[in-house]
Amino acid sequence: MTLDDRLQRAVDTLGEKLRDQFRDDLTRELQSLSEDLKAQAPPAPPPQIDNTALVRLADALRAIDEASSLSTTLEALMTAASNESARAGVFLVRDDEIRSFGLFEFPARYEDTPIALPLGEAGLVRDAITQRSVITSSTSPFDELPPGIEAIALPLVVAGSAVGALYIEGGDAVTMEILTRFASRALEAHTALKTARVMSGADV
Repeated sequence: MTLDDRLQRAVDTLGEKLRDQFRDDLTRELQSLSEDLKAQAPPAPPPQIDNTALVRLADALRAIDEASSLSTTLEALMTAASNESARAGVFLVRDDEIRSFGLFEFPARYEDTPIALPLGEAGLVRDAITQRSVITSSTSPFDELPPGIEAIALPLVVAGSAVGALYIEGGDAVTMEILTRFASRALEAHTALKTARVMSGADV
């Protein structure tokens, strides 16, 4: 190997070492700069929360709490459900059938004649009552659902027994469950008070 070859080899080797060192130094510098930028960046603003739904829920719970009877409690629940869904109905169980207590945005044919269906034909409303649980379905016992809309039925439970159900279309299941559970406790309190008054009167 000539002297020129040896010199060229030494230069190439030195160049490779310098390139490697430069790359490592550059990588470390970029990492350090990135960490500094992150540390100096202002914190992200907290997500904006729309309180409108919470206000409506609080108003609905207040109305149910202030209701003075079984019927006004159900009316307050009906009003709250109608504010949160495309269609709503409160149904009560009587003699193995469901009967509508209140309806919102149901077809016109139900305006003059309340709905009365055998429990066995009530679909998800029956399931919510018999299973005492929240039921969702892509079909309705009343008419065909609009595309992309689910029906939800939630039981009204008083003293361990389902006395009816709230039926909605196009609403939020969690919000509706809060409302029905709260309404159920209110119905239970009114029932107990009514029973106590009857017993008190019978003793007189």
